[in-house]
Amino acid sequence: MQHPVLIIIIAFCVFFKFWIGRKPKSDPDADFMELERKANLTPRKDISDLPYIRVPVDSLPLDVPMDREEVRDRQEIIRSMADKKVLNLTGRTNTDLKLEYGAPNINILSAADNNYTRLVQNLSYLATDYINAGHISEAKALLEYGVSIGTDSKKNYLSLAQIYKDEGHPEKISELISSADGIQSILKENIKLSLKEMEGSE
Repeated sequence: MQHPVLIIIIAFCVFFKFWIGRKPKSDPDADFMELERKANLTPRKDISDLPYIRVPVDSLPLDVPMDREEVRDRQEIIRSMADKKVLNLTGRTNTDLKLEYGAPNINILSAADNNYTRLVQNLSYLATDYINAGHISEAKALLEYGVSIGTDSKKNYLSLAQIYKDEGHPEKISELISSADGIQSILKENIKLSLKEMEGSE
């Protein structure tokens, strides 16, 4: 016959394990809602010293004569960014922004981030238009500017890498890989991998 104390200890251990197993786990949705609640209560903070991007429209090749209207529209969109607030906020959610800079600033920050997205997209598209029309040096200038402001456009990086190879400077691809390593984007590793493949190809 087993000792009563041993039976009690075993029963307690079984009960404790069962109780731990039933203990409610953290609810991701509830955690997010609580974080969002805190973010919405964060007061306005000074955002005047953020690293706004000043688009150097006077030094970018935006006056290349092009026949297609949509290409001229891209040139004009890039020009228009000189008068807008532009911020690279890639990889940061609205909740992150509200927690850091205050909920009242979210519309301003979102607009500045949207301007950045439009800018880098149109730089890449316009560069492709220039390449197709034979304006390689102008395309190169646009693509290099895109990299300088932290674009996460894979097309931007690969197009510029191809130009470097065509010019006989494949060693510059390593610089692009270093630049890509510094971007805050889920596309970073994919961009780096593609660049490394280009670097290693003949």
